[in-house]
Amino acid sequence: MPPLPRLATRDRITDAVLVVSSSVFQAIALAFAAFATRDAFGAIHAGHALAIETVMQLAISGVVGAACMFLSRYRAEALGQSYAISLRRVLYQQIAQLPKSRHEKRRVGALSLRFVGDLSAARLWFGRGLPSVCSAAVVIPGAAFILYSLNPALAVSGAAALGLSLLLAAALAWHLEHKHQRLRRRRANIAISMIERIAIAPELDLMGRTDRELKKLDTQGASLRNDALVRRSRVVSLQAFLQLGVAFAGLFVLWQAGQTDIAPAIVAACLSVLALIALPLQNLASAWDYHCAWRVAREKAQRLLSEPTVKRSIAKQTNTIGIDVTGELDGTPVTFVARPNSISELRGPYASRLARCIAGFDTDEGIAVHYGDQQTPPKLAFIGDAHIGLQGSLRRSATLMCRKRPSDRRIAKVLGQFGLTDLLMATEGLNQRIAENGHGLTSDQTLRLDLARAVLGKAEVVVIASIRWTACRHHKAELLATFQELSSATIILAEDSVPSNMRENSRVI
Repeated sequence: MPPLPRLATRDRITDAVLVVSSSVFQAIALAFAAFATRDAFGAIHAGHALAIETVMQLAISGVVGAACMFLSRYRAEALGQSYAISLRRVLYQQIAQLPKSRHEKRRVGALSLRFVGDLSAARLWFGRGLPSVCSAAVVIPGAAFILYSLNPALAVSGAAALGLSLLLAAALAWHLEHKHQRLRRRRANIAISMIERIAIAPELDLMGRTDRELKKLDTQGASLRNDALVRRSRVVSLQAFLQLGVAFAGLFVLWQAGQTDIAPAIVAACLSVLALIALPLQNLASAWDYHCAWRVAREKAQRLLSEPTVKRSIAKQTNTIGIDVTGELDGTPVTFVARPNSISELRGPYASRLARCIAGFDTDEGIAVHYGDQQTPPKLAFIGDAHIGLQGSLRRSATLMCRKRPSDRRIAKVLGQFGLTDLLMATEGLNQRIAENGHGLTSDQTLRLDLARAVLGKAEVVVIASIRWTACRHHKAELLATFQELSSATIILAEDSVPSNMRENSRVI
Protein backbone atom coordinates (compact mmCIF):
# COMPACT_ATOMS: atom_id res chain seq x y z
CA MET A 1 0.00 0.00 0.00
CA PRO A 2 1.48 3.39 -0.94
CA PRO A 3 1.79 5.58 2.16
CA LEU A 4 0.29 8.98 2.68
CA PRO A 5 2.71 11.82 1.89
CA ARG A 6 5.26 12.56 4.59
CA LEU A 7 5.02 15.90 6.31
CA ALA A 8 8.79 16.10 6.79
CA THR A 9 9.97 17.07 3.32
CA ARG A 10 12.55 19.75 2.62
CA ASP A 11 10.17 22.56 1.67
CA ARG A 12 7.64 21.71 4.37
CA ILE A 13 10.33 21.53 7.06
CA THR A 14 11.39 25.04 6.05
CA ASP A 15 7.80 26.27 6.35
CA ALA A 16 7.35 24.54 9.71
CA VAL A 17 10.55 26.09 11.05
CA LEU A 18 9.42 29.54 9.92
CA VAL A 19 6.01 29.05 11.57
CA VAL A 20 7.56 27.98 14.89
CA SER A 21 10.22 30.71 14.72
CA SER A 22 7.53 33.32 14.14
CA SER A 23 5.70 32.03 17.20
CA VAL A 24 8.88 32.28 19.28
CA PHE A 25 9.47 35.88 18.23
CA GLN A 26 5.80 36.62 18.83
CA ALA A 27 6.18 35.33 22.40
CA ILE A 28 9.27 37.49 22.87
CA ALA A 29 7.38 40.52 21.57
CA LEU A 30 4.58 39.65 24.01
CA ALA A 31 7.06 39.67 26.89
CA PHE A 32 8.46 43.08 25.95
CA ALA A 33 4.92 44.44 25.51
CA ALA A 34 3.85 43.14 28.94
CA PHE A 35 6.74 44.75 30.80
CA ALA A 36 6.37 47.96 28.78
CA THR A 37 2.68 48.03 29.71
CA ARG A 38 3.63 47.71 33.37
CA ASP A 39 6.05 50.63 33.10
CA ALA A 40 3.50 52.75 31.20
CA PHE A 41 0.75 52.25 33.78
CA GLY A 42 3.22 52.86 36.57
CA ALA A 43 4.20 56.20 35.04
CA ILE A 44 0.58 57.20 34.47
CA HIS A 45 -0.37 56.24 38.02
CA ALA A 46 2.51 58.33 39.37
CA GLY A 47 1.57 61.29 37.19
CA HIS A 48 4.81 61.17 35.19
CA ALA A 49 5.25 61.46 31.44
CA LEU A 50 5.82 58.24 29.53
CA ALA A 51 9.48 57.52 28.88
CA ILE A 52 10.49 57.42 25.22
CA GLU A 53 11.96 53.95 25.79
CA THR A 54 8.58 52.66 26.99
CA VAL A 55 6.75 54.12 23.99
CA MET A 56 9.30 52.67 21.56
CA GLN A 57 9.16 49.31 23.29
CA LEU A 58 5.36 49.17 22.97
CA ALA A 59 5.46 50.27 19.31
CA ILE A 60 8.21 47.85 18.29
CA SER A 61 6.50 44.98 20.13
CA GLY A 62 3.28 45.65 18.24
CA VAL A 63 5.01 45.83 14.86
CA VAL A 64 7.07 42.68 15.50
CA GLY A 65 4.01 40.80 16.75
CA ALA A 66 1.97 41.77 13.67
CA ALA A 67 4.81 40.88 11.30
CA CYS A 68 5.30 37.51 13.00
CA MET A 69 1.59 36.78 12.79
CA PHE A 70 1.59 37.59 9.05
CA LEU A 71 4.66 35.46 8.34
CA SER A 72 3.35 32.58 10.45
CA ARG A 73 -0.01 32.41 8.70
CA TYR A 74 1.49 32.98 5.25
CA ARG A 75 3.97 30.12 5.60
CA ALA A 76 1.33 27.96 7.28
CA GLU A 77 -0.85 28.30 4.19
CA ALA A 78 2.14 27.35 2.04
CA LEU A 79 2.64 24.28 4.25
CA GLY A 80 -1.00 23.23 3.86
CA GLN A 81 -1.01 23.77 0.10
CA SER A 82 2.25 21.83 -0.27
CA TYR A 83 0.83 18.82 1.56
CA ALA A 84 -2.40 19.02 -0.46
CA ILE A 85 -0.36 18.93 -3.69
CA SER A 86 1.48 15.80 -2.56
CA LEU A 87 -1.72 14.11 -1.38
CA ARG A 88 -3.51 14.98 -4.64
CA ARG A 89 -0.68 13.36 -6.59
CA VAL A 90 -0.70 10.18 -4.50
CA LEU A 91 -4.48 9.81 -4.75
CA TYR A 92 -4.60 10.33 -8.50
CA GLN A 93 -1.75 7.89 -9.07
CA GLN A 94 -3.60 5.29 -7.00
CA ILE A 95 -6.87 5.82 -8.90
CA ALA A 96 -5.06 5.66 -12.25
CA GLN A 97 -3.48 2.32 -11.30
CA LEU A 98 -6.69 0.67 -10.11
CA PRO A 99 -7.77 -2.36 -12.14
CA LYS A 100 -10.34 -1.27 -14.71
CA SER A 101 -12.92 -3.70 -13.33
CA ARG A 102 -12.49 -2.26 -9.83
CA HIS A 103 -12.55 1.31 -11.14
CA GLU A 104 -15.88 0.68 -12.84
CA LYS A 105 -17.39 -0.54 -9.57
CA ARG A 106 -16.42 2.64 -7.73
CA ARG A 107 -18.81 5.57 -7.93
CA VAL A 108 -17.31 8.50 -9.81
CA GLY A 109 -18.72 10.91 -7.24
CA ALA A 110 -17.05 9.02 -4.38
CA LEU A 111 -13.67 9.16 -6.11
CA SER A 112 -14.17 12.84 -6.92
CA LEU A 113 -14.66 13.64 -3.24
CA ARG A 114 -11.05 12.65 -2.57
CA PHE A 115 -10.03 15.77 -4.51
CA VAL A 116 -12.55 18.13 -2.90
CA GLY A 117 -13.58 17.52 0.71
CA ASP A 118 -10.70 15.27 1.75
CA LEU A 119 -8.06 17.56 0.27
CA SER A 120 -9.68 20.54 1.99
CA ALA A 121 -9.51 18.68 5.30
CA ALA A 122 -5.80 17.98 4.76
CA ARG A 123 -5.06 21.55 3.74
CA LEU A 124 -6.92 23.04 6.72
CA TRP A 125 -5.23 20.75 9.24
CA PHE A 126 -1.68 21.13 7.94
CA GLY A 127 -2.14 24.75 6.88
CA ARG A 128 -4.09 26.10 9.88
CA GLY A 129 -4.64 23.52 12.58
CA LEU A 130 -1.13 22.14 13.05
CA PRO A 131 0.56 25.59 12.82
CA SER A 132 -1.95 26.91 15.38
CA VAL A 133 -1.00 24.08 17.74
CA CYS A 134 2.71 24.83 17.25
CA SER A 135 2.11 28.54 17.84
CA ALA A 136 0.02 27.91 20.95
CA ALA A 137 2.66 25.50 22.25
CA VAL A 138 5.11 28.42 22.26
CA VAL A 139 2.92 31.42 23.07
CA ILE A 140 0.85 29.98 25.93
CA PRO A 141 3.79 28.64 28.01
CA GLY A 142 5.61 31.89 27.27
CA ALA A 143 2.63 33.89 28.51
CA ALA A 144 2.47 31.76 31.64
CA PHE A 145 6.15 32.46 32.31
CA ILE A 146 5.60 36.20 31.80
CA LEU A 147 2.66 36.16 34.23
CA TYR A 148 4.77 34.36 36.79
CA SER A 149 7.58 36.87 36.28
CA LEU A 150 5.19 39.76 36.82
CA ASN A 151 3.60 38.31 39.96
CA PRO A 152 3.52 34.62 41.01
CA ALA A 153 0.31 34.99 43.05
CA LEU A 154 -1.61 36.53 40.17
CA ALA A 155 -0.20 33.91 37.80
CA VAL A 156 -1.52 31.08 40.00
CA SER A 157 -4.97 32.68 40.17
CA GLY A 158 -5.15 33.06 36.39
CA ALA A 159 -3.75 29.59 35.73
CA ALA A 160 -6.40 27.97 37.94
CA ALA A 161 -9.25 29.42 35.88
CA LEU A 162 -7.56 28.63 32.57
CA GLY A 163 -6.74 25.08 33.65
CA LEU A 164 -10.35 24.41 34.64
CA SER A 165 -11.64 25.74 31.31
CA LEU A 166 -9.15 23.56 29.42
CA LEU A 167 -10.34 20.45 31.27
CA LEU A 168 -13.98 21.23 30.51
CA ALA A 169 -13.14 21.91 26.86
CA ALA A 170 -11.23 18.62 26.60
CA ALA A 171 -14.24 16.72 27.93
CA LEU A 172 -16.50 18.47 25.42
CA ALA A 173 -14.14 17.71 22.52
CA TRP A 174 -14.14 13.98 23.13
CA HIS A 175 -16.77 12.97 20.54
CA LEU A 176 -16.18 15.67 17.93
CA GLU A 177 -14.67 13.17 15.48
CA HIS A 178 -17.91 11.18 15.53
CA LYS A 179 -19.80 14.34 14.61
CA HIS A 180 -17.45 14.85 11.68
CA GLN A 181 -18.03 11.29 10.49
CA ARG A 182 -21.79 11.79 10.41
CA LEU A 183 -21.46 15.18 8.72
CA ARG A 184 -19.05 13.87 6.10
CA ARG A 185 -21.36 10.96 5.33
CA ARG A 186 -24.25 13.37 4.75
CA ARG A 187 -22.16 15.64 2.55
CA ALA A 188 -20.77 12.70 0.61
CA ASN A 189 -24.20 11.29 -0.14
CA ILE A 190 -25.40 14.62 -1.52
CA ALA A 191 -22.22 15.34 -3.47
CA ILE A 192 -22.01 11.85 -4.98
CA SER A 193 -25.67 11.94 -6.03
CA MET A 194 -25.30 15.37 -7.60
CA ILE A 195 -22.09 14.54 -9.47
CA GLU A 196 -23.76 11.49 -10.99
CA ARG A 197 -27.02 13.28 -11.80
CA ILE A 198 -25.67 16.51 -13.27
CA ALA A 199 -24.55 14.77 -16.47
CA ILE A 200 -28.00 13.23 -17.01
CA ALA A 201 -30.19 15.95 -15.47
CA PRO A 202 -32.05 16.76 -18.74
CA GLU A 203 -32.80 13.06 -19.29
CA LEU A 204 -34.08 12.71 -15.72
CA ASP A 205 -36.25 15.77 -16.25
CA LEU A 206 -37.67 14.16 -19.40
CA MET A 207 -38.57 11.12 -17.30
CA GLY A 208 -40.46 13.37 -14.90
CA ARG A 209 -38.07 12.79 -11.98
CA THR A 210 -37.06 16.38 -11.26
CA ASP A 211 -39.67 16.89 -8.52
CA ARG A 212 -38.63 13.63 -6.88
CA GLU A 213 -34.96 14.60 -7.03
CA LEU A 214 -35.73 18.01 -5.52
CA LYS A 215 -37.66 16.43 -2.65
CA LYS A 216 -34.76 14.07 -2.03
CA LEU A 217 -32.38 17.04 -2.02
CA ASP A 218 -34.55 18.86 0.52
CA THR A 219 -34.66 15.82 2.80
CA GLN A 220 -30.91 15.26 2.57
CA GLY A 221 -30.28 18.97 3.05
CA ALA A 222 -32.35 19.07 6.24
CA SER A 223 -30.39 16.14 7.69
CA LEU A 224 -27.12 17.77 6.65
CA ARG A 225 -28.13 21.05 8.29
CA ASN A 226 -28.93 19.30 11.58
CA ASP A 227 -25.61 17.45 11.65
CA ALA A 228 -23.73 20.62 10.66
CA LEU A 229 -25.39 22.55 13.49
CA VAL A 230 -24.49 19.82 15.99
CA ARG A 231 -20.86 19.83 14.87
CA ARG A 232 -20.66 23.62 14.80
CA SER A 233 -22.28 23.98 18.21
CA ARG A 234 -19.69 21.60 19.66
CA VAL A 235 -16.81 23.64 18.20
CA VAL A 236 -18.31 26.96 19.29
CA SER A 237 -18.87 25.52 22.76
CA LEU A 238 -15.18 24.65 22.93
CA GLN A 239 -14.27 28.20 22.01
CA ALA A 240 -16.81 29.60 24.47
CA PHE A 241 -15.40 27.56 27.37
CA LEU A 242 -11.89 28.75 26.58
CA GLN A 243 -13.11 32.34 26.30
CA LEU A 244 -14.84 31.99 29.65
CA GLY A 245 -11.59 30.66 31.06
CA VAL A 246 -9.77 33.81 29.97
CA ALA A 247 -12.55 36.01 31.36
CA PHE A 248 -12.57 34.26 34.74
CA ALA A 249 -8.77 34.30 34.81
CA GLY A 250 -8.94 38.09 34.50
CA LEU A 251 -11.62 38.21 37.19
CA PHE A 252 -9.52 36.10 39.57
CA VAL A 253 -6.50 38.32 38.88
CA LEU A 254 -8.52 41.41 39.79
CA TRP A 255 -9.97 39.70 42.88
CA GLN A 256 -6.51 38.58 44.01
CA ALA A 257 -5.12 42.07 43.41
CA GLY A 258 -7.94 43.55 45.48
CA GLN A 259 -7.09 41.28 48.40
CA THR A 260 -3.41 42.14 48.37
CA ASP A 261 -1.29 45.24 47.96
CA ILE A 262 -0.29 44.75 44.31
CA ALA A 263 0.62 47.74 42.16
CA PRO A 264 -2.03 48.64 39.54
CA ALA A 265 0.66 48.67 36.86
CA ILE A 266 1.42 44.98 37.45
CA VAL A 267 -2.29 44.13 37.39
CA ALA A 268 -2.69 45.97 34.07
CA ALA A 269 0.29 44.13 32.61
CA CYS A 270 -1.14 40.76 33.71
CA LEU A 271 -4.52 41.57 32.17
CA SER A 272 -2.87 42.53 28.88
CA VAL A 273 -1.06 39.19 28.80
CA LEU A 274 -4.32 37.32 29.42
CA ALA A 275 -5.98 39.26 26.60
CA LEU A 276 -3.19 38.32 24.21
CA ILE A 277 -3.43 34.55 24.88
CA ALA A 278 -7.18 34.51 24.15
CA LEU A 279 -6.53 34.18 20.39
CA PRO A 280 -4.16 31.17 20.63
CA LEU A 281 -6.71 29.44 22.85
CA GLN A 282 -9.46 30.08 20.30
CA ASN A 283 -7.20 28.73 17.59
CA LEU A 284 -6.64 25.55 19.61
CA ALA A 285 -10.37 24.82 19.49
CA SER A 286 -10.42 25.36 15.73
CA ALA A 287 -7.30 23.21 15.37
CA TRP A 288 -9.02 20.30 17.11
CA ASP A 289 -11.94 20.70 14.70
CA TYR A 290 -9.55 20.58 11.73
CA HIS A 291 -7.75 17.58 13.20
CA CYS A 292 -10.96 15.58 13.60
CA ALA A 293 -11.96 16.36 10.01
CA TRP A 294 -8.52 15.26 8.80
CA ARG A 295 -8.69 12.00 10.76
CA VAL A 296 -11.96 11.10 9.04
CA ALA A 297 -10.58 12.06 5.60
CA ARG A 298 -7.31 10.21 6.27
CA GLU A 299 -9.20 7.00 7.01
CA LYS A 300 -10.97 7.24 3.64
CA ALA A 301 -7.72 8.03 1.84
CA GLN A 302 -5.93 5.08 3.45
CA ARG A 303 -8.79 2.79 2.46
CA LEU A 304 -8.39 3.89 -1.16
CA LEU A 305 -4.61 3.49 -1.00
CA SER A 306 -5.02 -0.07 0.31
CA GLU A 307 -6.75 -1.14 -2.93
CA PRO A 308 -4.73 -3.49 -5.18
CA THR A 309 -3.24 -1.81 -8.24
CA VAL A 310 -1.96 -2.72 -11.68
CA LYS A 311 1.50 -1.50 -12.66
CA ARG A 312 1.20 -0.30 -16.25
CA SER A 313 4.80 0.40 -17.15
CA ILE A 314 5.81 0.54 -20.82
CA ALA A 315 8.78 -1.48 -22.06
CA LYS A 316 10.91 -0.17 -24.91
CA GLN A 317 10.75 -2.47 -27.93
CA THR A 318 12.92 -2.59 -31.03
CA ASN A 319 10.90 -5.10 -33.05
CA THR A 320 7.24 -5.71 -33.77
CA ILE A 321 5.53 -7.46 -30.89
CA GLY A 322 3.62 -10.73 -30.75
CA ILE A 323 1.23 -11.67 -27.96
CA ASP A 324 1.07 -15.02 -26.17
CA VAL A 325 -1.69 -15.65 -23.61
CA THR A 326 -1.99 -18.87 -21.62
CA GLY A 327 -3.83 -19.91 -18.50
CA GLU A 328 -7.21 -20.78 -17.13
CA LEU A 329 -10.43 -18.81 -16.58
CA ASP A 330 -13.22 -20.24 -14.44
CA GLY A 331 -11.82 -23.72 -14.93
CA THR A 332 -11.56 -23.39 -18.72
CA PRO A 333 -8.08 -23.55 -20.32
CA VAL A 334 -7.43 -20.63 -22.65
CA THR A 335 -4.72 -20.04 -25.23
CA PHE A 336 -4.29 -17.08 -27.52
CA VAL A 337 -1.47 -16.22 -29.89
CA ALA A 338 -1.13 -13.07 -31.99
CA ARG A 339 1.80 -13.00 -34.40
CA PRO A 340 3.81 -9.78 -34.80
CA ASN A 341 2.42 -7.24 -37.27
CA SER A 342 -0.74 -9.30 -37.76
CA ILE A 343 -4.48 -8.87 -37.42
CA SER A 344 -5.72 -11.43 -34.91
CA GLU A 345 -9.21 -12.21 -33.71
CA LEU A 346 -10.07 -12.93 -30.11
CA ARG A 347 -13.46 -14.56 -29.69
CA GLY A 348 -15.39 -16.65 -27.25
CA PRO A 349 -17.05 -16.13 -23.86
CA TYR A 350 -13.86 -14.71 -22.32
CA ALA A 351 -12.86 -12.40 -25.16
CA SER A 352 -13.63 -9.21 -23.25
CA ARG A 353 -11.78 -10.31 -20.11
CA LEU A 354 -8.75 -11.44 -22.07
CA ALA A 355 -8.72 -8.20 -24.05
CA ARG A 356 -8.59 -6.23 -20.79
CA CYS A 357 -5.76 -8.42 -19.49
CA ILE A 358 -3.79 -7.98 -22.71
CA ALA A 359 -4.32 -4.22 -22.56
CA GLY A 360 -3.12 -4.13 -18.96
CA PHE A 361 -6.42 -2.84 -17.60
CA ASP A 362 -6.92 -5.88 -15.36
CA THR A 363 -4.93 -8.82 -14.07
CA ASP A 364 -6.08 -12.36 -13.46
CA GLU A 365 -4.20 -14.87 -11.34
CA GLY A 366 -4.94 -17.64 -13.82
CA ILE A 367 -3.73 -15.76 -16.89
CA ALA A 368 -0.17 -15.10 -18.07
CA VAL A 369 0.36 -12.57 -20.85
CA HIS A 370 3.69 -12.38 -22.69
CA TYR A 371 4.60 -9.57 -25.05
CA GLY A 372 7.30 -11.08 -27.18
CA ASP A 373 9.79 -12.48 -24.69
CA GLN A 374 8.73 -10.37 -21.69
CA GLN A 375 5.71 -9.67 -19.50
CA THR A 376 6.03 -5.88 -19.41
CA PRO A 377 3.63 -4.49 -22.02
CA PRO A 378 4.84 -2.33 -24.91
CA LYS A 379 3.14 0.91 -25.89
CA LEU A 380 -0.44 -0.18 -26.27
CA ALA A 381 -3.73 1.37 -27.40
CA PHE A 382 -7.10 0.05 -26.26
CA ILE A 383 -10.21 1.02 -28.22
CA GLY A 384 -13.30 0.23 -26.17
CA ASP A 385 -17.02 0.86 -26.46
CA ALA A 386 -16.72 4.53 -25.51
CA HIS A 387 -14.33 7.10 -26.93
CA ILE A 388 -11.99 8.48 -24.28
CA GLY A 389 -10.94 12.07 -24.63
CA LEU A 390 -10.30 15.30 -22.78
CA GLN A 391 -11.98 18.52 -23.76
CA GLY A 392 -9.74 20.52 -26.03
CA SER A 393 -8.75 21.02 -29.63
CA LEU A 394 -8.93 18.35 -32.33
CA ARG A 395 -5.13 18.50 -32.32
CA ARG A 396 -5.02 17.65 -28.62
CA SER A 397 -7.56 14.85 -28.93
CA ALA A 398 -5.64 13.20 -31.78
CA THR A 399 -2.29 13.35 -29.96
CA LEU A 400 -3.21 12.27 -26.42
CA MET A 401 -0.88 9.26 -26.71
CA CYS A 402 2.08 11.28 -27.99
CA ARG A 403 4.95 12.14 -25.68
CA LYS A 404 6.07 14.72 -28.23
CA ARG A 405 3.36 16.25 -30.38
CA PRO A 406 3.84 15.76 -34.16
CA SER A 407 3.60 18.64 -36.60
CA ASP A 408 0.18 19.88 -37.67
CA ARG A 409 0.93 18.66 -41.17
CA ARG A 410 1.52 15.12 -39.93
CA ILE A 411 -1.61 15.19 -37.74
CA ALA A 412 -3.79 16.46 -40.58
CA LYS A 413 -2.39 13.85 -43.00
CA VAL A 414 -3.17 10.92 -40.67
CA LEU A 415 -6.65 12.23 -39.85
CA GLY A 416 -7.35 12.67 -43.55
CA GLN A 417 -6.22 9.13 -44.37
CA PHE A 418 -8.68 7.82 -41.79
CA GLY A 419 -11.52 9.69 -43.46
CA LEU A 420 -11.84 12.62 -41.07
CA THR A 421 -11.53 15.25 -43.78
CA ASP A 422 -14.94 16.65 -42.80
CA LEU A 423 -13.56 17.58 -39.38
CA LEU A 424 -10.43 19.10 -40.91
CA MET A 425 -12.51 21.15 -43.34
CA ALA A 426 -14.23 22.98 -40.48
CA THR A 427 -13.43 26.68 -40.11
CA GLU A 428 -11.01 26.23 -37.20
CA GLY A 429 -9.41 23.04 -38.51
CA LEU A 430 -7.19 21.42 -35.89
CA ASN A 431 -8.07 24.22 -33.46
CA GLN A 432 -11.78 23.34 -33.29
CA ARG A 433 -13.02 22.33 -29.87
CA ILE A 434 -13.80 18.67 -29.22
CA ALA A 435 -16.02 18.05 -26.20
CA GLU A 436 -15.13 15.65 -23.41
CA ASN A 437 -15.21 12.01 -24.57
CA GLY A 438 -16.06 13.13 -28.09
CA HIS A 439 -19.58 14.32 -27.36
CA GLY A 440 -21.00 15.77 -30.56
CA LEU A 441 -19.09 13.39 -32.83
CA THR A 442 -20.62 10.31 -34.42
CA SER A 443 -19.54 6.85 -33.27
CA ASP A 444 -17.84 6.33 -36.65
CA GLN A 445 -15.87 9.57 -36.25
CA THR A 446 -14.73 8.67 -32.73
CA LEU A 447 -13.62 5.21 -33.93
CA ARG A 448 -11.55 6.74 -36.73
CA LEU A 449 -10.14 9.30 -34.30
CA ASP A 450 -9.09 6.48 -31.94
CA LEU A 451 -7.29 4.68 -34.77
CA ALA A 452 -5.54 7.89 -35.83
CA ARG A 453 -4.51 8.49 -32.21
CA ALA A 454 -2.94 5.00 -32.06
CA VAL A 455 -0.96 5.71 -35.24
CA LEU A 456 0.22 9.14 -34.09
CA GLY A 457 1.07 7.73 -30.65
CA LYS A 458 3.16 4.96 -32.25
CA ALA A 459 1.30 2.18 -30.46
CA GLU A 460 2.98 -1.22 -30.86
CA VAL A 461 -0.13 -3.21 -29.96
CA VAL A 462 -3.73 -2.15 -30.61
CA VAL A 463 -6.60 -3.96 -28.89
CA ILE A 464 -10.06 -3.24 -30.34
CA ALA A 465 -12.98 -4.44 -28.22
CA SER A 466 -15.67 -2.00 -29.22
CA ILE A 467 -19.29 -2.09 -30.24
CA ARG A 468 -18.38 0.80 -32.53
CA TRP A 469 -16.13 -1.57 -34.45
CA THR A 470 -18.88 -4.16 -34.71
CA ALA A 471 -21.27 -1.51 -36.05
CA CYS A 472 -18.73 -0.37 -38.65
CA ARG A 473 -19.09 -3.55 -40.70
CA HIS A 474 -18.87 -1.94 -44.14
CA HIS A 475 -15.65 -0.04 -43.46
CA LYS A 476 -13.61 -2.56 -41.44
CA ALA A 477 -11.41 -3.72 -44.30
CA GLU A 478 -10.75 -0.13 -45.37
CA LEU A 479 -9.81 1.00 -41.86
CA LEU A 480 -7.56 -2.01 -41.25
CA ALA A 481 -5.80 -1.48 -44.57
CA THR A 482 -5.23 2.19 -43.77
CA PHE A 483 -3.94 1.34 -40.30
CA GLN A 484 -1.49 -1.27 -41.58
CA GLU A 485 -0.28 1.18 -44.20
CA LEU A 486 0.58 3.71 -41.47
CA SER A 487 1.67 1.42 -38.63
CA SER A 488 3.35 -1.94 -38.02
CA ALA A 489 1.46 -2.52 -34.78
CA THR A 490 -0.03 -5.88 -33.89
CA ILE A 491 -3.84 -5.63 -34.00
CA ILE A 492 -6.18 -7.71 -31.83
CA LEU A 493 -9.91 -7.69 -32.59
CA ALA A 494 -12.10 -8.88 -29.72
CA GLU A 495 -15.71 -9.29 -30.79
CA ASP A 496 -18.52 -11.81 -30.61
CA SER A 497 -19.14 -12.24 -34.33
CA VAL A 498 -16.25 -12.72 -36.71
CA PRO A 499 -16.41 -12.14 -40.47
CA SER A 500 -15.73 -15.29 -42.45
CA ASN A 501 -13.38 -13.58 -44.90
CA MET A 502 -10.76 -12.56 -42.30
CA ARG A 503 -7.41 -13.52 -43.69
CA GLU A 504 -5.48 -14.01 -40.46
CA ASN A 505 -6.80 -15.07 -37.11
CA SER A 506 -6.01 -16.63 -33.78
CA ARG A 507 -8.49 -18.40 -31.59
CA VAL A 508 -9.21 -19.01 -27.95
CA ILE A 509 -9.23 -22.79 -27.48
